[in-house]
Order: sequence, then structure tokens, then C-alpha cells
Amino acid sequence: MIKEASIILILSTLKPIGLATAKDVNSREFTSHSNGTVSVMVPGTSTIQSLQPVQFCGEFVPLRQSNVTRRWVTVLLQQSRHRDYLLRLRKRAVKFFPVIEPVLVRYNIPRDFKYLPLVESDLSGTSTSPKGAGGYWQLMPQTARDFGLIVRPGNDERRDLYKSTVAACRYLQELHHELGSWTLVAAAYNSGVTHVQNRIDQQGVRSYYNLRLHRETSTYLYRVLAYKELLTRPRMYSDMLSPAVLADLTRPLPGERFQPGVLPFSRPSSGPGVEPEPTWGPRSRNFLEETLAQIVGEPEENNTTSDAGSASMTSSPGQTPATMAGLLGLRVLRFRRTRLWQVFLAAKRKIQPLFDWDWV
Repeated sequence: MIKEASIILILSTLKPIGLATAKDVNSREFTSHSNGTVSVMVPGTSTIQSLQPVQFCGEFVPLRQSNVTRRWVTVLLQQSRHRDYLLRLRKRAVKFFPVIEPVLVRYNIPRDFKYLPLVESDLSGTSTSPKGAGGYWQLMPQTARDFGLIVRPGNDERRDLYKSTVAACRYLQELHHELGSWTLVAAAYNSGVTHVQNRIDQQGVRSYYNLRLHRETSTYLYRVLAYKELLTRPRMYSDMLSPAVLADLTRPLPGERFQPGVLPFSRPSSGPGVEPEPTWGPRSRNFLEETLAQIVGEPEENNTTSDAGSASMTSSPGQTPATMAGLLGLRVLRFRRTRLWQVFLAAKRKIQPLFDWDWV
């Protein structure tokens, strides 16, 4: 009876915002596996979708919990139905993410927070909520003033992408200092730190996925994750997406440095505080580097590294001349092919690089 009551409670929180109900995602239609994946029966079809592990700021979503999996699939299906809206958000992300990301890095805010403005304002600076929150990050007037923004008629700096991002990062830092968890920070950004802290004190739970919050906040982080996954790994959800939506999400866009597709998923190699590889923009180590590291071994601690982030070409006792020659050939081929490929794509699309070093 307790389990059935909890299911009814969770589903009742989804109905008022227009999400799917139990007929769409049934708890008996998904199975968790030992490798962290979850198999889900796509509603209305006989297709089985394999859900890969999902993380927000290094914290993995507990997909083995039936209520979490049901809510995640429900929100993902809801967000993926709006084809034109997703394409418009993707185009805006290509334009605005290069401005947001450096500010996040400067203030030590995880890169996953760049998806919050997609949920808050659709990445529109002129968006204003009925409660008075405005700008790209939907900051309340007093909160914006507290963090250095000017908010008055005729001069609202919440509509300035760079300045509002700086203020939002300072606000996120303060929330993290109070709550200590980035998932709880996202929830507090939506509903306020007082609401989240009161629910933590009442329920004795510090996990966002197990806290009972009000309707909008209970699905807020799932919506952020849905945009992150759909914009970075759409092919992972090909069984859930229509062919038209999948084509829009995987078609290259001018100026887009990262092409969405299937990314290799790996857990953080160090402690829980280490941020995983970025999901948007150039990666610090590509597939070729990983393959070469397996062939010739990782470099010693006293070996130097090149400015491209690769292992040093200094030979070691375990490397034969043939291995070194092959390694050198692969590295030269890598740099030449990368530059020629960029020039070819640019000539084909008739675009110019943003900076002189883009093709170097």
C-alpha cells in the first residue's frame, strides 16, 4: 500500500504541468542492469530504449529508483515533442554558450549550469515572469541588485548576457556555500533556498531526487538534464525521438564547434568533486590520444607534455624505434588532417573562422 501510494503521489505532481501519466510510463516496463543502464519500454510502441547513465555536475541520476526513472523518461518525452522549439534553442545555444562558459569557469561553476537559462528564459533576454524575474537567468530585481546589477526602467542589466551571467554565478556560489550540493543549488535557484532548506529540515533528506518539493521544482532538474542530453547526445535516445527531431538535433550548424552525437560515457576518474569532461566544446583528450596511450603507455611523471595536451615524444626504454616512428606519423597525420578538414568544411559552407587560431 505504501509503494502504491507513493506512485500515485509522484504521478499527481506531473499532471498539472501537462506531463505524461502512468499510461505513458509504467513501472513494470523498465529494467535496471548491473552496468548502470536501464531498459525502458517506449510508451505507445513495442520499442525498448536503453537509457545510459546521466549525471549533473558529476552527480549521477539514480536511475535504479523506479520513481526517478519514470519521472526522467516522462520529462524527456515531453521535452522532445517540440521540434521547432528544440531547434530554436539549439541555434541560440551555439551563439550564447561561448559567452556563458568562460564566466562559469572563472567562478568555478560546473559547466552543466549553462543549460539553466534554456529552462528559465529560453535564452531570451527580454523574458519576464509574472513574479518580476527577468533576463536570461530570470533574476529577481532585488537579487540582481544584491549582486551588482542595475535594475531600473530604461536600464535593466539583467538583459545583458555577460553581466547577468556574472551575477548568476555569484548567486550560485552563495547557494552552494549554504547547501553544499549542486543538484540542491539548481532546485534552490528555481524555488528559493528557504523552501529547499525547510523541506530538508522537515524530511531529513539531502538528495534532490528523494526530496518532496513543490510541483515545478520537483521536475526542474529533469528539464535541465533533458536539454543537456538532447543537445549533446541525441542519438542515445533515437528510439524515443521522431526521425524529424533527430535530424534537426544532429544536423551541423554554422559556428557549432561540437557536433552532437554519441559520446563515450566515462565516470570521473578521481573523487566526487572532480568535474567530468565537458559536453560542449573541444575535449581535452580525443580518441586518438586515448588509443596512443594504450599502445605506448602513459607518460612518466617527469616527462614533459606538449601544448596540445598529449604525451611527450621523448622515447622511453619500453618503446621501440618502430613504435616511435608510427607514433610520430600518427601525430603528424592528426594535425594535418584536422587543419585540412576544417579548411574543407569552411570552404564548403562559405564561412570564415572566428579567430585566426581556429584552424591552427
